[in-house]
Amino acid sequence: MTQDQAYDILTMGHNVFLTGAAGTGKTYLINRFIRHAREHGIIIAVTASTGIAATHIGGMTIHSWSGMGIRDTLTDEDIDVIVSREYLAKRFAKTNILIIDEISMLSGRFLANLDRLLRSTRFSQEPFGGIQVVLVGDFFQLPPVSRGSDIEFAFQDPIWRTLRLAICVLDIQYRQWEDPLLTILNEIRSWDMSQESFSLLDSRNMPVETEDHTELFTRNISVDTYNTQRLNAIHDDIFVFEMQSKWAEKLVEALKKWCLAPETLILKKWARVMFVKNNFDAGYVNGSIGHVVGKYESLPIVELMDGTRIIADHMDWSIEENGKIKASIIQIPLRLAWAITVHKSQGMTLDTAVMDLSDAFVRGQWYVALSRVRSLEWLILRWYNPTALQIDPRVREYDQILRATSLAVIERLAQISDSEKETKIETAIKKLGGILQKIDLDFTVPKRAKLTTHEETYSLIVSGKSLDDIAEIRNIKISTIFSHIEKLTEEGKIIDLTAHRPDDSDRLSDIHRAFVEVGTLSLSLVREFLASLHDEDYTYDELRMARLFLSIPDRRKIEEQMLYESEWI
Repeated sequence: MTQDQAYDILTMGHNVFLTGAAGTGKTYLINRFIRHAREHGIIIAVTASTGIAATHIGGMTIHSWSGMGIRDTLTDEDIDVIVSREYLAKRFAKTNILIIDEISMLSGRFLANLDRLLRSTRFSQEPFGGIQVVLVGDFFQLPPVSRGSDIEFAFQDPIWRTLRLAICVLDIQYRQWEDPLLTILNEIRSWDMSQESFSLLDSRNMPVETEDHTELFTRNISVDTYNTQRLNAIHDDIFVFEMQSKWAEKLVEALKKWCLAPETLILKKWARVMFVKNNFDAGYVNGSIGHVVGKYESLPIVELMDGTRIIADHMDWSIEENGKIKASIIQIPLRLAWAITVHKSQGMTLDTAVMDLSDAFVRGQWYVALSRVRSLEWLILRWYNPTALQIDPRVREYDQILRATSLAVIERLAQISDSEKETKIETAIKKLGGILQKIDLDFTVPKRAKLTTHEETYSLIVSGKSLDDIAEIRNIKISTIFSHIEKLTEEGKIIDLTAHRPDDSDRLSDIHRAFVEVGTLSLSLVREFLASLHDEDYTYDELRMARLFLSIPDRRKIEEQMLYESEWI
């Protein structure tokens, strides 16, 4: 199927499963469809099963979007708790298209639970509460993480058939890619590896010529061992960051497994690290790789591969119910990254990669690992075992069904005239709450540059919108708005925040005194100081808000103290 054929099916409002090998343009097509929805004023949610995949399409994880988090099951009580969060209830009600990328790593059980949630909250017995669902991915990639021996693919659950998905298998290679690696990957998909391909892979078992590369292993223990060895080889002082946690112990343990940041993070100068959480305003995303080049106060300074330097401050992971935090952990969002697992690499594009697949335990790991690099010459393959070569027979069998079904969809599409197609597209736009006349997404005021994201926030503030209104309109967090305000202040913008000043003046005064006494603008250090004085919790958002209202003399005094005490390794 071509991209244009799949685009027609998407815009006619069908639930769709979009699949195809690397280079067939799945991401390009999805971005084109997202633009179509936004041009017609349709509320579209863009999500993925992993954080890295979500950043590639400008969205969030489906776990975060749905409020379901890391739950394995979803009870009626869980649904009540989720919809009690007003912002989630509004999100579900407004959304009319839902995209989920990297569907291979999502279980059928999760999809079934999401279906129950959306039917319940949207008061509709249609699949997913009547939302148009677009599932994107490739089942030749990694399967869902399984706690037992049996892996359940999404297509095995009854919910897959309930969705009545139009199958769109993209089969035209758009990348100008004539590398032998493409032939190898296609042979793996067709279950017929040639002796020539085996010989090419065997030829990639060679010495590593660069120290700055990524090692791929199949198991966490191998990754941890290698990273520790590389860290120990650096003869420099260590600095250690211990994870802090609060509230329900069982939920805290679940968060620790989910967040990817280690409980004890040990770093040295020149350690290779990876960020494990998104912070767009700070300049990094989940998967950003760099090196520790120094520290500011007690925080590590990370230089990314493009030369950007970032002070890595603490971030928190939390579970909320009814607006209250039930469990929370706080850590620097980093982990050592000389080596990563194949699972963690899905969705990444690596330069030089050294792979050890000798301990493969899931079919398809070889395909995923090999597809991380763009060229065979960027690959060094140490070892592999037969499991790494295999594709799950269920995926093989279902791939044949997908291709046959996609051909049938193409035949049905060919029977629709251009006028009928246009009518169906217009009908879908209206059904999804859109407008027929296109919105010019590229419109800018003549002779003025397009507003940056913080300038867009500024325009809403001066128009009198509340911070909560801005967060809802722009679909961003309050903490992001605080970051925008700080940046605007640095640029000399005059902002009247009187209407947004916190009501509790005594608490605000306590926080201001803490900033001055500690002599820093670091939120984490001030939070620790306040915790030592008061038997109550201060959130990062609360501290960030208070920091905005520091008086000019106090801010100058603090900045002078920070400059005096600044330290670089």
